[in-house]
Order: sequence, then structure tokens, then C-alpha cells
Amino acid sequence: MRAFRVVTCILLAFYFGANAQNKTVAERLGYSADTKLLILHADDLGVAHSENAASITALEKGPLNSASIMVPCSWFPEIASYARNNKAMDFGLHMTLTSEWKNYKWGPVSSKDSVPTLLNKNGYFYALVDSLQNYADPKEVEVELRNQVKKAYRFGIDVTHLDAHMGAAASTPGFTAAYLKVGKEFGLPVLLDGRVYTMNHDSINSLLDEKTVVVDRILSMEPHTYKQGAKQTYTDILENLEPGLTFLLLHPAFDNPEMRAITIEHPDYGSEWRQADYDFLMSDACTEIIKKQNIKMITWREIRDKITREK
Repeated sequence: MRAFRVVTCILLAFYFGANAQNKTVAERLGYSADTKLLILHADDLGVAHSENAASITALEKGPLNSASIMVPCSWFPEIASYARNNKAMDFGLHMTLTSEWKNYKWGPVSSKDSVPTLLNKNGYFYALVDSLQNYADPKEVEVELRNQVKKAYRFGIDVTHLDAHMGAAASTPGFTAAYLKVGKEFGLPVLLDGRVYTMNHDSINSLLDEKTVVVDRILSMEPHTYKQGAKQTYTDILENLEPGLTFLLLHPAFDNPEMRAITIEHPDYGSEWRQADYDFLMSDACTEIIKKQNIKMITWREIRDKITREK
């Protein structure tokens, strides 16, 4: 998700047909158009025990109301077990096509001979989105994305949505078409920003319809805003939230030896950063701002069941 930046997404009636009737996402969910809707979301579950433990605590005891799971990662079985036994929680899948950490790597859930263009010389996913864009075949991207969803279902996860780790699954027209296709195949909303329109490819346009959901804005803490501190960054975001659907993503984890080893030489989105995300989520200030600003918390489950799977 790191490749995403703050984006204001314009809903274009051309792409959605007459049935959408130019309604906002809020109106399609039964809220007034001026409602401030928020999905408060945690990325990267499954990457580490630290990430799982912090996110579960924030889901159970804090305002966090959505999270997504990295199926190819080592700690996937732990979070899958939790999701299987806590089906009311809002768990999507963090579609994973890259492996960015220096000393901690993973590869596909598909057989390696079925997705060779997704792999580097050592048999892992590429570390950078640029490398994936240069070498990966969109058909193999589709294979891997589909198999990640299938594995999640085999482990008993009630998947609520799909989103994209480091933005990779939505970083080219070919990848985006695969991402959308897999979402439609399983009746799952996918996290989209305004780039889906600027791509303007037939393979994408043919998949956009009245059941497509585009958030109005995707927000996160960035390296330049991290310097002012997580509390100030997220306070500014929440106090200035605009009407419409906002997707605010964080990466809560505990700053411990496991997380420091994983994120070594990577201060951005590193162990201290993730602890700061957790600390803000669990603070009284976070809950108080949401209440004071009359923010309506919604989940991907609501979007899935009221829009994507609407009969």
C-alpha cells in the first residue's frame, strides 16, 4: 500500500451506467451524501507475529475496524486461525506480489513454475514494484492473485475485500485488470483510487460497473509527515476529514526484536513507525476525535454485502 498517495477520486457516471444514478458511495450505502464515512484499516497482517498481535488488540479494544492479510507470509496461519474464529471481524486480503524487506523474504502461493515472471533469481517476489512492472506477465499476476484468495478461503477466512500491498496489484493497466477480474470472480470489492480512470484501458473499463466502489480518498502517514509525529499527522487527518468515503490505512505492530529484525535498515514503515501507529490507535484522542467529528465508521463487509453482492 505504500505506493498509494493521498488521492481524491472522482466518480464518473460514464463508467457506472444508468443504475448508479450518479449516487455517491455514501448514498448507495444508505447514508446522506454529506456523511463522513471512514474505514480505519490495518495493513500487513500475516507478515509477523508482532503485526498480528498489535492489530488484533486494536481491533478488539480500539477503533480499528478493518484489516487485510498477506497470504504468502510466514505468520498467515496465525491470523487465519484468528479470522476463522472471529468471523464478525472485517478481514480482507492484502494482495501480495512483492517482498521488500532486506533479510525476510517470501514467494508465491502458486507453484513457482506457474508464475516464473513474478520471481527474482532467488525464487522470491521482487523487492520493488518497478521490477515487478518490468518483468511480470499480467496473466501470471492473475493466477497468483486468484490462488491467494482461494488459499484464504481454504483456511476459513470470510474475505471482505481485496487491496494491494505496495500498490503493486494496481500499478499497471494489465495488473489492475487482473486485480479487478479476481475481485469480481469472488464477489469482493477491491480498493481503487482515481488511477483506475486515468488508465482508461478497455480491459479495465469492461470490468467497471454499477457494483464497482471507488473510495473518495486514500490517506496514510507518509515519510515527510512522520517527521511531525503520528499523533499530529492522524489528528490533522481526522479533524479535517471531508464528506465521502475515506480509507485511512495504518501499519500497527509492536516495536520489538522481531519487528526490528524484519525492518532493519528501513526506517520508513519500520518498527518504530508501526509502534507509533498502534499507540495512536489505542489512544483516547483517536476515539474522541472520531466521535467529535461525527465520523461514521463503516467496514468493507458493509460495502461487500450492500453494493458488490447486491442482487
